[in-house]
Amino acid sequence: MISLYVCGTFITIFGCIGGGVAQSTGTSNLVTTRRDSDYKVQYRPGDILIAGMVPVHSRESENCTIIRESGIQAVETMNMIIDQVNSDDKILPGIKLGSIIIDTCNSDNEAVRRLLSNIIPHLSDEDVRCSNLQTDAPSRPLVAGVSGGASSSVSIQAANILQAYSVPQVSYWSSSSELSNKDRFKSFFRVVPPDGKQAEAIIAFAKERGWTYISIVYEDDAYGLNGFHELRNVAEREGVCINTFEAVPRTPTDQDLRNIILNLLDQKSKAVVLFTNSVSASRVMVAAQEFGDKAKELLWIGSDAWTNGIPTARSNFDDGILHGAVGFQPAATALERLAPYFLNLTLNNSRNPWFSEYLEHINLCTMGTNASRRKCDNNEKVNPSAFHNNPRMQNVGDSVLAIVHALDEYHRTVCNGRVGMCPAISMHSGTNRLAATLIPILKKINFTDASGRLVSFDANQDGITNYHIFNYDANKEMYDGSVIGKWKLVGEYTNKGIRLKEKLIEKVYNTESVCSKPCSFGQAVVVQTQCCWHCEQCAENEFVSGNGTACTPCPPGQKPNAEKTYCEHLMIKEISYASEYGIACTCVSLVGLLLTSIVTAIYVLHRKTPIVKASGNELCFVILFGLAVTFLNFVAMAAPPAIGSCVASRAILSIWPTIIYAGLLTKTIRIVIIFRSRHHLSKKTTMYLQSRYQIAFTSAMVLIQVLILSIWLILRPADIAIHFPSHEFVYRGCGYLTNLEILLALIYPFLLIIVCTTLATLNRDIPTEFNETKHIGFSMYATCVIWLAFLAIFVTNTKDLSQRVMTTSMCMSLSAATVLVCLFGPKCFKILFRPWLNKHSAVMAPRNVQNERTGAGPTPTNTVSDM
Repeated sequence: MISLYVCGTFITIFGCIGGGVAQSTGTSNLVTTRRDSDYKVQYRPGDILIAGMVPVHSRESENCTIIRESGIQAVETMNMIIDQVNSDDKILPGIKLGSIIIDTCNSDNEAVRRLLSNIIPHLSDEDVRCSNLQTDAPSRPLVAGVSGGASSSVSIQAANILQAYSVPQVSYWSSSSELSNKDRFKSFFRVVPPDGKQAEAIIAFAKERGWTYISIVYEDDAYGLNGFHELRNVAEREGVCINTFEAVPRTPTDQDLRNIILNLLDQKSKAVVLFTNSVSASRVMVAAQEFGDKAKELLWIGSDAWTNGIPTARSNFDDGILHGAVGFQPAATALERLAPYFLNLTLNNSRNPWFSEYLEHINLCTMGTNASRRKCDNNEKVNPSAFHNNPRMQNVGDSVLAIVHALDEYHRTVCNGRVGMCPAISMHSGTNRLAATLIPILKKINFTDASGRLVSFDANQDGITNYHIFNYDANKEMYDGSVIGKWKLVGEYTNKGIRLKEKLIEKVYNTESVCSKPCSFGQAVVVQTQCCWHCEQCAENEFVSGNGTACTPCPPGQKPNAEKTYCEHLMIKEISYASEYGIACTCVSLVGLLLTSIVTAIYVLHRKTPIVKASGNELCFVILFGLAVTFLNFVAMAAPPAIGSCVASRAILSIWPTIIYAGLLTKTIRIVIIFRSRHHLSKKTTMYLQSRYQIAFTSAMVLIQVLILSIWLILRPADIAIHFPSHEFVYRGCGYLTNLEILLALIYPFLLIIVCTTLATLNRDIPTEFNETKHIGFSMYATCVIWLAFLAIFVTNTKDLSQRVMTTSMCMSLSAATVLVCLFGPKCFKILFRPWLNKHSAVMAPRNVQNERTGAGPTPTNTVSDM
């Protein structure tokens, strides 16, 4: 409170030095200032004052000399509303409202200066009378709040000052979204929605018209910058692209504006959003007019600041340049009482210090000595034909009424029904305390104005979202030949979207504002940016996708139809026994089965001979069984795809190679134990070398693979899949056979091969003629080569899936054939063609040459044939 007191004292002094509220006009209810031809202030005494900030003038260079009809109407709307309240006993009974209204000159700097000089001093504890101040002004007034400003840039600067004094500010036209930030502007209210909603309305209209490529011209101030950012954000969200954007400098030259128009004319977009105040909008139209009919190709979309505000009687451009323009304004209805009230004002209107200047301008008369004009009559009134009842004045009236209703509610609460001023209110004279008390009341205020519109504030203290949509018809004939009234209300925008009530000007329907036009039949849209593309003829193997945005290649296994509007399925290809791969695999498998049968027969017939007994009868028959089934793999793998054949092929790939290599590993371990033992084997060890234990050990290793297969089938049940390996055909087969998952079935057998190969290599020099490990080693070497070659072929062949499957089948068959030839071939040869070698003495005979070369000891007393 101390800082507020000091600040108030300083501003009071500043206000007195700056001119404050000064020289009287000689009336008891008016004090205006015109100090050194500086500026005027309307002061209207009352028990409680409502301050107003109105752009009565616009700046021209450094001077505020351009009178604004909208500003004069705003001042008189405030006066009319205050008159109505003072004459109504139902609201603020016994209390006379007054006002203090300053001219902001539509400039934030000027507004701040006049706010500090003429309004802020009334909010401090200091006496506001100065040496040059008329004594009719009360020394300790009560200020309830501030109505205004009009532009967002003015309101932002004013709000920064007023919130320091906790003074409620209710704007009637300011729409910048920046003002919705309640962390910065706690005491700011407005009866209109923010620009974010206006941006949504503009972009929604553009989308409805198919304008996906627009340009934006915005004012280089708080209003324009915030509006531009909101438009850009909403456009990006809604899929509308911004072709180009231009900022109108705060003090633009004619060349600046011509350059903006030149840039707009060079763009593809024809819809241009103009987010400026009315003065800048008028100057832009003047610049556009210089480019003749070319500029008339542009269709302007107006923001609320200039829609319905231009052209005016003073506009110096042909309104044909505006033909078809679409404008947006917060929904408002012309005040019925304003027209008769305003048209009855004369030069005797002493309350409004700017009215005489306005009347001179609008009626082309003079109160001075200007010989070129007629003398104004004391009863001079506004010509009805020159008056346009601006609907936006409803918002001005609502901003004043919001403060009035909050004040009335406070009066009823603290005065307990007492008529007139009560001590609970008058005690706040000369301070900001009354104004500060009204802020929480304003947040909850809710009333219906004279037109039946509901007025309330949302959580951000903004007005209700409702915009009127206007369309400018330059060809409309006005009875008085003026341009006023050519804006036609055609629809509205609410939270439910755009709703048009009347037909738009034909130019709106004919305007195209796109980056690229739709492609012709048979062409696809190739997107470069979100809104720009070029058209491309689709290739022979491509079709135009459903939304027409791309030439899309047909999926593998499909081809475009004749019209290239969709893809047709290719013929499905399956593995068959009759294919070249199937015939090759069948031949190899049949030969393998025949040889396996012959070897099995030889071993059965000669099962009591030393060679067969030394090899281990049972293990040999287990291995031969595994070989026979492995040769039969083509039956399952080349069969037409079915769940049964898919399960069988998995089992053959997983289990039967495991049986072969588990048996070979058991044989190798058996031989190593026998021939690497330095002493006689114990009975326990000898027992484990018996056939039943070897079969059990082999079965245990096979059961591990059975478990792996079971888990695999549970996690990935056998299925029939459609594969698309190329653009030439579609392949149907078992789901796992065509991808690298098939290798899961071969990991465990391959580990057995590696262990068996290692043991056979390390023990290849068995010191007898029984060279079983050498034969096993040869088998394993050849198997490793075959498997590595298979892996390379399988991985690199990604197109011919039939070949992949048959390569797997061939690999299994060749691996089995290698074991059959390398392991069983030499023994069968000896049995059939070298019978003298099939004796115990020959099988276990020492290898003298080998012993001499290696220095090996005598043959172990453990004999293989005994095991």
